[in-house]
Amino acid sequence: MRAVNLLPADARPGSRWATFGRGASARRVLGRSGIATGVLVLLFAGLTLHLHSVAGERRTELHDVQARLVAAQAQALKGQQTQAASMARLSVLQSLVARRIAWEDVLRDLARVLPRGVFLQGLQASAPTPTVAATATTAPAGGTGFTVNGSADSQIRVAWVLDRLSLLPWLSDVTLQSSVRSDTGPVQFTIGATVGSTGGR
Repeated sequence: MRAVNLLPADARPGSRWATFGRGASARRVLGRSGIATGVLVLLFAGLTLHLHSVAGERRTELHDVQARLVAAQAQALKGQQTQAASMARLSVLQSLVARRIAWEDVLRDLARVLPRGVFLQGLQASAPTPTVAATATTAPAGGTGFTVNGSADSQIRVAWVLDRLSLLPWLSDVTLQSSVRSDTGPVQFTIGATVGSTGGR
């Protein structure tokens, strides 16, 4: 019977691969493995430190951006508050200007509409008292109180005054408040009205 060698060709006696690695000692193999492991550990540690450094820089940049954003929002809010206050003051100023009485026009209109025999002795105009105290951003609502005092030679003349004043477009609610005739003098009258927003213009 012929013997059959079942070993692979590279492991058979006399093969150049059969003695490969037999001369390597266990200490040398372990030393090389330790060096390779150490290199890998150092590489991993370096990579970890680098990643931590990058993450720290990103966190610092994020904090800086958030701080600038908060500062910008505060500045924008301050600007909006300043603009709102300016708009409120402008609104009050426009309301006051709209309610301003043009006295030269008032006197000219009165001189034009008063009938003969009527003489004005006093004229007053005052803003009505608001139901709620006005603040820095609100103006009293309504028109302006208007009162004239004068004298006429008859009650008919006083009626004419009422009728003529009612024709003025900037006056409304013209009413006779008092009309008294003395025994020997003219009729003393007081007429009240409301000046509209046009204020005689």
